[in-house]
Amino acid sequence: MRQYDFHISRLGDYSLLIQIDSKPSKYLLNWLLIKKADLSKLLNAEVVHTYNELLVKDCISVNTNLESLINQVSAALNVPVSSDDYNSVVHKIPVCYSSKYAADLEEYASQIKCTIPEIIEIHTSIEYPIYFLGFLPGFPYLENLDARLHLDRKSVPSRLIPKGSVAIGGTQTGIYPQDSPGGWHVIGRTPISLFDATKATPSMFKAGDMIQFYAISESDFEEITTSNNL
Repeated sequence: MRQYDFHISRLGDYSLLIQIDSKPSKYLLNWLLIKKADLSKLLNAEVVHTYNELLVKDCISVNTNLESLINQVSAALNVPVSSDDYNSVVHKIPVCYSSKYAADLEEYASQIKCTIPEIIEIHTSIEYPIYFLGFLPGFPYLENLDARLHLDRKSVPSRLIPKGSVAIGGTQTGIYPQDSPGGWHVIGRTPISLFDATKATPSMFKAGDMIQFYAISESDFEEITTSNNL
Protein backbone atom coordinates (compact mmCIF):
# COMPACT_ATOMS: atom_id res chain seq x y z
CA MET A 1 0.00 0.00 0.00
CA ARG A 2 1.35 3.43 -0.95
CA GLN A 3 0.20 6.77 0.39
CA TYR A 4 1.33 10.31 -0.40
CA ASP A 5 1.24 13.68 1.30
CA PHE A 6 -0.74 16.28 -0.62
CA HIS A 7 -1.95 19.87 -0.56
CA ILE A 8 -5.37 20.99 -1.83
CA SER A 9 -6.04 24.56 -2.95
CA ARG A 10 -8.65 26.41 -4.90
CA LEU A 11 -7.72 27.19 -8.49
CA GLY A 12 -9.74 29.98 -10.04
CA ASP A 13 -13.43 30.22 -9.28
CA TYR A 14 -14.54 26.66 -9.92
CA SER A 15 -11.72 24.13 -9.57
CA LEU A 16 -9.45 22.40 -7.04
CA LEU A 17 -5.74 21.71 -7.49
CA ILE A 18 -4.23 18.76 -5.63
CA GLN A 19 -0.43 18.84 -5.43
CA ILE A 20 1.33 15.63 -4.42
CA ASP A 21 4.55 15.83 -2.41
CA SER A 22 6.48 13.27 -4.45
CA LYS A 23 8.66 13.05 -7.50
CA PRO A 24 7.11 11.44 -10.61
CA SER A 25 7.31 7.65 -10.67
CA LYS A 26 5.42 4.68 -12.06
CA TYR A 27 3.93 4.08 -8.61
CA LEU A 28 2.76 7.67 -8.24
CA LEU A 29 1.29 7.57 -11.75
CA ASN A 30 -0.75 4.48 -10.85
CA TRP A 31 -1.92 6.13 -7.62
CA LEU A 32 -2.90 9.30 -9.50
CA LEU A 33 -4.92 7.33 -12.05
CA ILE A 34 -6.76 5.40 -9.33
CA LYS A 35 -7.57 8.60 -7.41
CA LYS A 36 -8.49 10.38 -10.65
CA ALA A 37 -11.18 7.76 -11.28
CA ASP A 38 -12.35 7.84 -7.64
CA LEU A 39 -12.71 11.63 -7.54
CA SER A 40 -14.39 11.78 -10.93
CA LYS A 41 -17.04 9.35 -9.72
CA LEU A 42 -17.38 10.93 -6.28
CA LEU A 43 -17.79 14.51 -7.49
CA ASN A 44 -19.22 13.85 -10.96
CA ALA A 45 -16.46 16.10 -12.30
CA GLU A 46 -13.69 16.00 -14.87
CA VAL A 47 -10.31 15.26 -13.29
CA VAL A 48 -7.00 15.82 -15.11
CA HIS A 49 -3.66 14.39 -13.97
CA THR A 50 -0.13 15.71 -14.45
CA TYR A 51 3.16 14.18 -13.28
CA ASN A 52 2.35 14.89 -9.62
CA GLU A 53 -0.92 16.83 -9.54
CA LEU A 54 -4.66 16.37 -9.99
CA LEU A 55 -6.96 19.12 -11.23
CA VAL A 56 -10.65 18.70 -10.35
CA LYS A 57 -12.49 20.91 -12.82
CA ASP A 58 -15.76 22.78 -12.22
CA CYS A 59 -16.43 21.22 -8.82
CA ILE A 60 -17.16 24.52 -7.04
CA SER A 61 -20.37 26.51 -7.40
CA VAL A 62 -21.80 29.51 -5.55
CA ASN A 63 -23.52 27.10 -3.14
CA THR A 64 -20.44 24.99 -2.40
CA ASN A 65 -19.09 24.81 1.15
CA LEU A 66 -15.40 24.88 0.26
CA GLU A 67 -14.18 23.50 3.59
CA SER A 68 -16.61 20.60 3.38
CA LEU A 69 -15.56 19.87 -0.22
CA ILE A 70 -11.87 19.87 0.66
CA ASN A 71 -12.53 17.54 3.60
CA GLN A 72 -14.47 15.21 1.28
CA VAL A 73 -11.64 15.17 -1.25
CA SER A 74 -9.02 14.68 1.47
CA ALA A 75 -10.91 11.69 2.84
CA ALA A 76 -11.05 10.11 -0.62
CA LEU A 77 -7.33 10.67 -1.18
CA ASN A 78 -6.47 9.14 2.19
CA VAL A 79 -8.18 5.84 1.41
CA PRO A 80 -5.28 3.37 0.96
CA VAL A 81 -4.95 1.84 -2.50
CA SER A 82 -2.71 -0.88 -3.85
CA SER A 83 -1.19 1.23 -6.62
CA ASP A 84 1.62 -1.32 -7.08
CA ASP A 85 -0.97 -3.69 -8.52
CA TYR A 86 -2.54 -1.22 -10.97
CA ASN A 87 -3.77 -3.16 -13.99
CA SER A 88 -1.34 -1.93 -16.64
CA VAL A 89 -1.41 -3.30 -20.18
CA VAL A 90 2.07 -3.91 -21.61
CA HIS A 91 2.22 -3.19 -25.36
CA LYS A 92 5.07 -4.81 -27.30
CA ILE A 93 5.86 -2.44 -30.18
CA PRO A 94 8.07 -3.47 -33.14
CA VAL A 95 10.58 -0.86 -34.29
CA CYS A 96 12.89 -0.84 -37.30
CA TYR A 97 16.07 1.04 -36.37
CA SER A 98 17.48 0.87 -39.92
CA SER A 99 18.76 4.17 -41.33
CA LYS A 100 15.92 4.01 -43.87
CA TYR A 101 13.48 4.66 -41.01
CA ALA A 102 15.77 6.47 -38.56
CA ALA A 103 16.67 9.82 -40.07
CA ASP A 104 18.50 11.13 -37.00
CA LEU A 105 20.03 7.97 -35.56
CA GLU A 106 23.61 8.42 -36.79
CA GLU A 107 23.83 12.06 -35.68
CA TYR A 108 22.07 11.23 -32.41
CA ALA A 109 24.54 8.39 -31.73
CA SER A 110 27.43 10.76 -32.36
CA GLN A 111 26.03 13.36 -29.96
CA ILE A 112 25.42 10.96 -27.07
CA LYS A 113 28.66 9.04 -27.78
CA CYS A 114 27.02 5.62 -28.07
CA THR A 115 27.14 3.11 -30.90
CA ILE A 116 23.93 2.36 -32.77
CA PRO A 117 23.82 -1.26 -31.48
CA GLU A 118 24.21 0.09 -27.91
CA ILE A 119 21.33 2.53 -28.45
CA ILE A 120 19.07 -0.22 -29.78
CA GLU A 121 19.98 -2.54 -26.91
CA ILE A 122 19.31 0.13 -24.28
CA HIS A 123 16.14 1.46 -25.90
CA THR A 124 14.56 -2.00 -26.22
CA SER A 125 15.53 -3.21 -22.73
CA ILE A 126 13.12 -0.97 -20.80
CA GLU A 127 9.39 -0.96 -20.07
CA TYR A 128 8.16 2.63 -20.41
CA PRO A 129 5.07 3.87 -18.52
CA ILE A 130 2.71 6.08 -20.52
CA TYR A 131 2.09 9.28 -18.56
CA PHE A 132 -0.08 11.16 -21.06
CA LEU A 133 -1.44 11.15 -24.59
CA GLY A 134 -0.91 14.42 -26.56
CA PHE A 135 0.36 16.71 -28.37
CA LEU A 136 -0.94 14.79 -31.39
CA PRO A 137 -3.96 12.49 -30.91
CA GLY A 138 -2.59 9.23 -29.53
CA PHE A 139 1.01 10.45 -29.01
CA PRO A 140 2.32 8.59 -25.92
CA TYR A 141 4.70 10.44 -23.61
CA LEU A 142 6.96 7.74 -22.18
CA GLU A 143 9.10 8.03 -19.07
CA ASN A 144 11.90 5.84 -17.66
CA LEU A 145 14.33 6.51 -20.52
CA ASP A 146 17.86 5.44 -19.63
CA ALA A 147 20.00 8.49 -18.80
CA ARG A 148 22.57 7.43 -21.40
CA LEU A 149 19.97 8.17 -24.10
CA HIS A 150 18.97 11.63 -22.86
CA LEU A 151 19.48 14.44 -25.37
CA ASP A 152 17.88 17.86 -25.67
CA ARG A 153 15.44 18.46 -28.49
CA LYS A 154 16.81 19.55 -31.86
CA SER A 155 17.74 23.22 -32.12
CA VAL A 156 15.94 23.29 -35.49
CA PRO A 157 12.78 21.13 -35.60
CA SER A 158 12.08 18.88 -38.59
CA ARG A 159 9.30 20.04 -40.90
CA LEU A 160 8.00 16.50 -41.33
CA ILE A 161 8.39 13.49 -39.07
CA PRO A 162 6.70 10.44 -40.65
CA LYS A 163 3.85 8.57 -38.99
CA GLY A 164 5.12 5.79 -36.72
CA SER A 165 8.46 7.46 -36.00
CA VAL A 166 10.00 6.55 -32.66
CA ALA A 167 11.91 9.49 -31.25
CA ILE A 168 13.75 10.86 -28.24
CA GLY A 169 13.46 14.35 -26.80
CA GLY A 170 15.14 15.34 -23.54
CA THR A 171 14.42 12.65 -20.95
CA GLN A 172 11.50 11.11 -22.83
CA THR A 173 10.82 8.83 -25.75
CA GLY A 174 7.63 8.66 -27.79
CA ILE A 175 5.93 7.61 -31.03
CA TYR A 176 4.46 9.97 -33.64
CA PRO A 177 1.01 8.56 -34.55
CA GLN A 178 0.64 10.89 -37.55
CA ASP A 179 2.92 12.79 -39.93
CA SER A 180 3.89 15.95 -38.09
CA PRO A 181 6.54 18.61 -37.63
CA GLY A 182 8.62 17.89 -34.55
CA GLY A 183 11.80 18.56 -32.64
CA TRP A 184 12.63 15.11 -31.31
CA HIS A 185 15.43 12.87 -32.63
CA VAL A 186 14.00 10.09 -34.82
CA ILE A 187 15.78 6.80 -34.06
CA GLY A 188 13.38 4.32 -35.70
CA ARG A 189 9.87 3.65 -36.92
CA THR A 190 7.07 1.23 -36.10
CA PRO A 191 4.77 -0.23 -38.78
CA ILE A 192 1.94 -0.43 -36.23
CA SER A 193 -0.92 2.07 -36.60
CA LEU A 194 -1.41 3.77 -33.24
CA PHE A 195 -4.51 5.88 -33.82
CA ASP A 196 -7.71 5.42 -35.83
CA ALA A 197 -10.36 8.12 -35.43
CA THR A 198 -13.03 5.83 -36.93
CA LYS A 199 -12.81 3.38 -34.01
CA ALA A 200 -14.84 3.62 -30.80
CA THR A 201 -11.50 3.72 -28.94
CA PRO A 202 -9.25 5.60 -31.39
CA SER A 203 -5.95 5.15 -29.53
CA MET A 204 -4.45 1.76 -28.77
CA PHE A 205 -2.86 3.28 -25.63
CA LYS A 206 -4.06 4.90 -22.44
CA ALA A 207 -2.27 6.58 -19.55
CA GLY A 208 -0.94 3.96 -17.16
CA ASP A 209 -0.19 1.40 -19.87
CA MET A 210 3.38 0.28 -20.51
CA ILE A 211 5.33 0.08 -23.77
CA GLN A 212 8.34 -2.07 -24.57
CA PHE A 213 10.01 -1.83 -27.97
CA TYR A 214 11.64 -4.69 -29.86
CA ALA A 215 13.85 -4.44 -32.93
CA ILE A 216 12.78 -5.72 -36.36
CA SER A 217 14.43 -5.78 -39.79
CA GLU A 218 13.44 -3.78 -42.87
CA SER A 219 11.83 -6.89 -44.37
CA ASP A 220 9.83 -7.44 -41.16
CA PHE A 221 8.72 -3.81 -41.30
CA GLU A 222 7.54 -4.14 -44.89
CA GLU A 223 5.77 -7.44 -44.18
CA ILE A 224 3.86 -5.99 -41.19
CA THR A 225 2.98 -2.87 -43.19
CA THR A 226 1.63 -4.99 -46.04
CA SER A 227 -0.46 -7.16 -43.69
CA ASN A 228 -1.89 -4.03 -42.01
CA ASN A 229 -3.07 -2.75 -45.40
CA LEU A 230 -4.91 -5.95 -46.40
